[in-house]
Amino acid sequence: MDDIKKIEGYVFDAQTHDALFKLSNSSIIDSIDSPISSGKEAVTFLGHLGTVPLVAKIYKKETSKFKNMEKYIKGDFRFKKLGKDKRDIVLAWASKEYKNLTLALNNGVCCPVPLAREKNILIMSFIGRDSKSFPMLKDAEFDFEVVYPQLVENYAKLLYGAKLVHADFSQYNILIDPQTQKINVIDFGQAVLHNHPKAKDFLKRDILNITRFLKSRFPERKLTPSLFLEDIKSKKEEIYGRDN
Repeated sequence: MDDIKKIEGYVFDAQTHDALFKLSNSSIIDSIDSPISSGKEAVTFLGHLGTVPLVAKIYKKETSKFKNMEKYIKGDFRFKKLGKDKRDIVLAWASKEYKNLTLALNNGVCCPVPLAREKNILIMSFIGRDSKSFPMLKDAEFDFEVVYPQLVENYAKLLYGAKLVHADFSQYNILIDPQTQKINVIDFGQAVLHNHPKAKDFLKRDILNITRFLKSRFPERKLTPSLFLEDIKSKKEEIYGRDN
């Protein structure tokens, strides 16, 4: 209980309470329950609409790493008029994740469904079973032959369909169903459009991070960043054709 109160102290100011009240009145979410995770920019809670589990991601207005946020927002034409006030940056970040998730979902990427965004609160579908989140890829046992093609296909759809670079694609931001081994990519706040000034650098980092993890788990596989990129390009041609 003390931990929950401590986390609530980071995020539940008067404006956040008002935003939650508005979401509740709009029948988006009924309740906020226990925290699922707490990161540098946001606290993620399990919530419900009736008996349906949902996720409420509430971005911290006072403790977020604003300088870190700015490098992912600056250069994005969708936020050209963004001010430098801390609260403005947090609201833009919440809007950015909502927009990025919508783009990803509309292009077939396996990810949470964005349901609503109000101020610094993002409501999404819950990725789990029996009100328990699926584990991160780093914490799960999985079959390379089942998961690797999913990683390639999801990134191809993200990059060539949604025209986004995830910018934090790693074993920490991929959830996996232990029963089916289906993956879902999460955490799209930092994702940038493909024409962002730093998109190429972020893409290289994404590919390096995921291949480094896979090589640590499956050292017998001759996997390299270059091979992963080639597989993404091949999947792009398979899905969209050569002219995309």
